Amino acid sequence: MNSSSTRAGRAFSGMVPFVLCIFFALAPVASSAAGSGDFATIDSTAIERLTLEDALIRALGHNTDIQVARGEEEIARNSVHIGNAGLLPKLSAVSSVSWHDPGKGGLSTSSVESTTTAAELQASYTLFDGFGSIRTFTRLKNSGRLGTLKARERIESVVMDVARAYYGAANSVEELHASMQAVEISDERLRRAKLRRDYGQANTQEVLSAEVDANNDQVTLLNARLGRETAMRRLNVLLGHRVGHRVGHHYAIADSVVFSALPPLDSLRVSALVTNAGYLASGGEVLDQRLLMLIARSEQYPEVSLQAGWGLSRYAAGRDIGLNGTTPGTSGGVVVNWPIFNGRQTAIKTENARIAWLNSRLRHDRALQQLLLELRDGWDAWSISRDVLRFEERNIESARLNFQRTRELYVLGQSTGTTFREAQLNLIKAEKSRAGARYDRKLRELELLRLSGRLLTPFGTAGR
Repeated sequence: MNSSSTRAGRAFSGMVPFVLCIFFALAPVASSAAGSGDFATIDSTAIERLTLEDALIRALGHNTDIQVARGEEEIARNSVHIGNAGLLPKLSAVSSVSWHDPGKGGLSTSSVESTTTAAELQASYTLFDGFGSIRTFTRLKNSGRLGTLKARERIESVVMDVARAYYGAANSVEELHASMQAVEISDERLRRAKLRRDYGQANTQEVLSAEVDANNDQVTLLNARLGRETAMRRLNVLLGHRVGHRVGHHYAIADSVVFSALPPLDSLRVSALVTNAGYLASGGEVLDQRLLMLIARSEQYPEVSLQAGWGLSRYAAGRDIGLNGTTPGTSGGVVVNWPIFNGRQTAIKTENARIAWLNSRLRHDRALQQLLLELRDGWDAWSISRDVLRFEERNIESARLNFQRTRELYVLGQSTGTTFREAQLNLIKAEKSRAGARYDRKLRELELLRLSGRLLTPFGTAGR
């Protein structure tokens, strides 16, 4: 009886590894297919699918910084008017009342107390002011173009922020997915270790090790959830949504990344010199400073203006204010104003404007070198990111095969828990690295498009 029981127990013990192998083979494991699935299944709150293009369109319509940039652009455009440069005549209505009292000690006995009342329309027009008004109007037009360029530069910066936030949210979702898969695997490993201990196939140390790894994966999962919430809130703010005390709106981030074919570096360089907003704005600053210098020089010339007026006037004895019995009259004249000496204010202003113009030319040269440097560095980084992504794609295949093989050996008792854990962590790391490499390559591609002035091409020149 005892011998039969012993043989039966040994037979059952021999079947345990085989049963566990079959059970574990049917359990869910981390795989590339799972990592590239629809992320909406991770969280029920992720109900709206959002592509990068959708996010950019929403940001262009609702982002606060973009709205402010467009408002400043509109201010610059509204300022471009000949009247704002002093090229139109001025018309004003003037009325005055003056009272004269000669006093008792006056030398003239004929002087009497009197009141003079007048109402007049006065018109004036500057005929010549050293071409200051014309150059001011030219500067206003240049400022309008500068406003458009600076608005586009600001919009491009916000677009890049949205792209980084979008792919940051996508990466946080991938990390959350990988962390959930790691928790499932660790929980299954812990259950299997306890089962093997119950049947004498493992000791307490293996169970404790599996429990520690499972707890660590739970902590990683909590941090991944926090990272996902933070990334979603940042994305919501950039899209123009209000974020209160409650959790922000969640999206099902598109899990695929579409890469565009970039033109050669020489073509990007030519395009950047023609359309890069920051570089063109620095050139506009050079013209603006030169016009300021010319405007300052115009103050050295005489100012010739034409004045004319028509009105009613009344002279009455005593204190008598009113327009009864007024006499109409007209007036006109040419006024010449030539400042001979004003404490060298004009000379100092002109010299400072000349220095500011020279400094703007130096800044423009530096902007050119900086643009070329960023293009060269961006191109090299983008080229390397393509190679990195290819290596990460190969690495994840090797990590997956290594994990599957280690899993089988672990189930059969031919591999330790430490080796299994290392293979699991390598697979999770490979999945995260591949996702990060994919998003990094896309962001570097967008950065090259920004530098070459082509970032907003699908949305219009001004990003409207």
